[in-house]
Amino acid sequence: MLVLAVIGFLSYPVVSWETPTQIVYGVIVLGCCLALIWRRCSPRMVLATVAVLLVVHVLVVDQLSVFAGLVCLIAAYTAQTQVTPPWRWIAIAAIFAGSAWAMLFVSDDMLLSDVRTKLIIVLAVWALIAVAALLGSIRRRNRARVEGALERASLLEAQQDTERRLASLEERHRIAREMHDILGHSLNTIAVQAEGARYVLRSAPEQTDQALAAIGRLSREAVDEVRDLLDVLRTDAPSAGLIPTPHIHDVAGLIGSYQHTGANIHLHHNGDPGNVPSQVGLAAYRIVQEALTNAIKHAESVPIMVRIDIRANAIDLLVINSIGAATEEAVSQRRRGHGLIGMEERVRALGGTIETGPDTTVGGWRVAATLPWTR
Repeated sequence: MLVLAVIGFLSYPVVSWETPTQIVYGVIVLGCCLALIWRRCSPRMVLATVAVLLVVHVLVVDQLSVFAGLVCLIAAYTAQTQVTPPWRWIAIAAIFAGSAWAMLFVSDDMLLSDVRTKLIIVLAVWALIAVAALLGSIRRRNRARVEGALERASLLEAQQDTERRLASLEERHRIAREMHDILGHSLNTIAVQAEGARYVLRSAPEQTDQALAAIGRLSREAVDEVRDLLDVLRTDAPSAGLIPTPHIHDVAGLIGSYQHTGANIHLHHNGDPGNVPSQVGLAAYRIVQEALTNAIKHAESVPIMVRIDIRANAIDLLVINSIGAATEEAVSQRRRGHGLIGMEERVRALGGTIETGPDTTVGGWRVAATLPWTR
């Protein structure tokens, strides 16, 4: 605006306040310069104001000026950068028409009276206006490209933040399942051992000693497993001292850990555990562990049957026990427990199926799961 004001006051025609024509020209210069201050805030209003002032310029001043030409170029540039269609094209058409009208009908003392000369000058002015409009179009495209890149970056950042939140939520669920499986198995076994030690404390000291030894061992194992899990969470680097992840071939050792509880567990195993992927083997181990923990907790010392069938691309698990003297309240508590929910989540993560509930065939509690995998 300042540069344009300097050009308007110093170029021809000279701005002065002596004649009405000069006063009108001075008002036109001031009006155009002030209007351009709001060029980016209200572009259509500014273009309309400039158009009215330039029409007054042609009708009253009746002389061409460098100032008016520069205002036309700025108006063409602004129409391309700040105005949206269809007003953009209306403004450009008005600028072309207004410049041609000013050149063709200006007084003959400024231009030669030859029409051919006037047409050549009109074409030259149109070329300048086209260049200004082209520069504005390039500027608009570059700005749109930058805004699009910023928008895509914002969307990508939001997507990454959502993925991090989902990954964190999934990791918390996984940790909760692992903690439940580790502590649930150990603490329930410790509880059974402690109850048994109370009854044989005086009559069978040797069995009491075995039960207390089992309690101590299970407590240390639970603490070690929880510590190892926390060590994994604290660092991304693997540690050589960590206990290996449980697998389906560790079920026999799991059943052996219940030997001092008085549980009557029978294992039937078919297939090669070496063909089972680690994540499937871990899920199968945890499901059997949770089923045995629930059976010993709710069904006391009734017989429990564990059957593992390893096929070419899936594992079939079956754990059955007779509820015996367990009350309906104990059964309802088992249904509401988090252990069954954890088993269902593990099976769902692998795309398998699971059925839990009373077995109408043998009258006991039944856990049947199928865990598939693909090579």
